[in-house]
Amino acid sequence: MADSSQLDLVHKAVCAGSFGNIQWKESAARLVRADPDLAGHTPEGIRLLLRKFVLDGNLLTARKEVRQEKLADEPDDLFWYRAIIAVAGFKHGLFVEVKLIDDDPVEPFVEIVSAHRQRK
Repeated sequence: MADSSQLDLVHKAVCAGSFGNIQWKESAARLVRADPDLAGHTPEGIRLLLRKFVLDGNLLTARKEVRQEKLADEPDDLFWYRAIIAVAGFKHGLFVEVKLIDDDPVEPFVEIVSAHRQRK
């Protein structure tokens, strides 16, 4: 499993500053904007939901990367982190996947690489 210090850095990045040290993978942001299932939810709004989720005391969970296409693209990227955020109108919540892209202990950063309605 992911080192707990990495997960701590993910939470630190999400809570940093006024908006969090959170950026979007551009292709993921485009998918969110084009997804009719997410109508009314923007990448900026999802970033704020993720930040509020953690500030409210919720935790992301670490997952070992097993998807071969992801490992082929980024072989050193062994973990990803997820949040399932309660959102009105989404029976099972909003799924948000992030990667730790800068593990600087003072100023860590995460990148949202996927967001969609949680199916179950």
